[in-house]
Amino acid sequence: MKDFASKVGFITGGASGIGYAVAEAMAKRGMSLMLVDIEADTLAEAAAKLAVYDIQLETAVLDVSDLESYQKVAKQTLDHFGKVNFLFNNAGVGSGSIAGTGSIEDWRWTVEVNLMGVVYGIETFLPGMRDSGEPCHIVNTASMAGFLAAPGMGSYTATKFAVVGYSETLDVELEEYPIGVSVLCPAWVKTRINESRRNHPDGQGLSAEESDRAREITALIENEGMDPSEIAELVVRGVENDELYLFSHADFWPLMEKRLETVKAAYPKP
Repeated sequence: MKDFASKVGFITGGASGIGYAVAEAMAKRGMSLMLVDIEADTLAEAAAKLAVYDIQLETAVLDVSDLESYQKVAKQTLDHFGKVNFLFNNAGVGSGSIAGTGSIEDWRWTVEVNLMGVVYGIETFLPGMRDSGEPCHIVNTASMAGFLAAPGMGSYTATKFAVVGYSETLDVELEEYPIGVSVLCPAWVKTRINESRRNHPDGQGLSAEESDRAREITALIENEGMDPSEIAELVVRGVENDELYLFSHADFWPLMEKRLETVKAAYPKP
């Protein structure tokens, strides 16, 4: 998909971070947008900033883990714009704990947002994309954690591995349609992913262990994180060139290579 000006985008987690950066990149290219986010105030601020671009822009507060709400906002989007060509399943939360020490509720929250939020977007909008016959593109935000495991991040890693696998499946299933699929797998990006618990359903703060880990992640983000605008340009190029995998940090390759070599060594020889 190369002609953005005639297209409509639906972006989850669009009020800040990578979601907002991609929204701005697409707005600069003339794409009409439905921007959704769970945080109403931040969403209003994002809409005000995007108002400088001459595009159709609508917003809606949405918890992507709530299927009924998702379907209502999707209907609102299609009633207003008539179609969705670009689906950016970006909303996500950072959560995890050492196995055997966390809560099932945290697991459920992480799965419902990071995985089912992606599923809801695709199952809701893909039929219309197929029927339209127009060039379309789906981008699912995973992470380097979709390829590389780390201690204390079991639920996050599991959901991101799932998003990578789901994206690879979609890429095969949609070969006969003009619908591209990309899975975004960044490492550290200057976002508020480490503050995800601010939107946790229980409304409680971090435990002491979680707070220590959050501080470590915050330091990594500050020291090694890419600006979301750089990730947005990576997404734009991926959509234009119909690329399945969108990686950001070249310095993670040795870890990826080690994983691939381990798999190769374990695989039965023909």
